[in-house]
Amino acid sequence: MQSGASLGGQASSGTRTGPIQGNTSTTAARRALGVVDYLTLAAIGLVVVLVSLPRLRAFALRENERDAVHMLRLLAGDALRHGEVLRAGGLGALLASNDAHRVRLEDLELVEGGRLRRHGYLFDAREAAPGRWVLRAWPWDHGHTGVGAFQIAPGGALHGHRNADGRLSGPGAPPPALLDPAAAGWVVMRDE
Repeated sequence: MQSGASLGGQASSGTRTGPIQGNTSTTAARRALGVVDYLTLAAIGLVVVLVSLPRLRAFALRENERDAVHMLRLLAGDALRHGEVLRAGGLGALLASNDAHRVRLEDLELVEGGRLRRHGYLFDAREAAPGRWVLRAWPWDHGHTGVGAFQIAPGGALHGHRNADGRLSGPGAPPPALLDPAAAGWVVMRDE
């Protein structure tokens, strides 16, 4: 073999073989993102956020409502078993009578009027007729912490109200304590 011959059999004149070095600005442009690329990525990110936020908000409202329904069912079961405690001291006393709730309901807040607040909902118990109690739950701030309102008589069915107009919202606007909420347009809620 001749010196300077390559494996392909062609003679080389001693010049360097290897990748051809092109214009460095073209190579840098291929590696780095340009302003247009960054703006495109920012626009995609903005679209993702704008699409996701309403869904996250709706999810949070549904979860608050589910928690309210679950808590009302727990309270109604306790009121059925310990009605005398409810009559004597309200919801706070009813909760204190059952040690099992301390772990599951540790984020409860006792607010004015013997009401409870949890996950954006207010809860109370009212004697609608002598010896007949109604437990109620409604949003603290309609549209922000919840939408629907709920009530149950111990041993009875849970009823829900869409509360689309938001009139049942906050400490000053509880739902009426109804012994027959279905007659007033409330809907029986199925068990989950």
